[in-house]
Amino acid sequence: MKKLYAFMMIFGFFLMGFHVYAYDLGKNDKIYVSGESIGIKLNSGVEVVGTFAIKENGKLYKPWEDAGIIEGDKIIALNQRNIEKTDDLLTALRLTGGKPCSITYLRNTKEYKATITPAVKDNSYSLGLYIKDSILGVGTLTYYIKEANIFGSLGHKITNDTFYSGEIYEAKVDSIVKPVRDQAGEKKATIGKDKIGTVVENSITGVHGNGTSKMDISDMETLNFKTRDEIRLGDAQIWTCLEGNKVEKFDIKVTGLAKQNAKDIKGITFEVVDEDLISRAGGIVQGMSGSPIVQDNALIGAVTHVSIKDSTLAYGIYIEWMFADMGIEIVE
Repeated sequence: MKKLYAFMMIFGFFLMGFHVYAYDLGKNDKIYVSGESIGIKLNSGVEVVGTFAIKENGKLYKPWEDAGIIEGDKIIALNQRNIEKTDDLLTALRLTGGKPCSITYLRNTKEYKATITPAVKDNSYSLGLYIKDSILGVGTLTYYIKEANIFGSLGHKITNDTFYSGEIYEAKVDSIVKPVRDQAGEKKATIGKDKIGTVVENSITGVHGNGTSKMDISDMETLNFKTRDEIRLGDAQIWTCLEGNKVEKFDIKVTGLAKQNAKDIKGITFEVVDEDLISRAGGIVQGMSGSPIVQDNALIGAVTHVSIKDSTLAYGIYIEWMFADMGIEIVE
């Protein structure tokens, strides 16, 4: 029997969907297994990536200089208004009217407070800062549980930074850059505009969350899953995209299974033996993180890392660790 407990997560005034605390998944239950490429966006706060001077009436103004702000700092408040994204900062800056105001920022984990005076030019205000407020990358969708509206992807953490919200989008692979000596290859992909999921967890085991109405399961297969004590050495497959949004299946051999009693991202060691994958991609490349690992027609894990020395040698995470971070409990 399945049980689902949830509560609404709200960031600011934006409804973020359901964050599942507990969901019972039976050993005979099937889940949707993907392998589709996705764009992953995490709104990680307003970070300073550069500074510049504003010229007005023949003078150069550097508002950031007296405040002590440098590249890498994160702005968290302006005039006591919380700052989570660029729009927040622009709104707070406009409300200052160009007058001196308080600014709070983080450098590493230490908080600093200062006074800053915006520069005024052409009836607009500037702090002389180049900023970014999100991290965008390409990964792979691992699984989706329709009944609980839960997805799991990537198999490892995308960033150590705190994030405020996040989304996943469909992506189409345009080309593969093959690995060269001591340098991993990568998928080049175009990220679509339709949001297919909302991220609620960026944890050691991957990027997890809830699907939207745009989540398309029509091409996904439903499979059982195996826990770490049921996996064997030998033949298996990874499911991933090399062209467009077509999921293909490639042969691997599981060569090692770590004994783990706690979450870790390198439980499964494997070797790519599929000549087609080696010919077309050179082995495992960046963007394949999260690609499902399937054995005996059951989901056992997801790709997480590749050897820089040999792109046919790689690692995966046990699928039960990915389940755990979304409160999914495996029951008999």
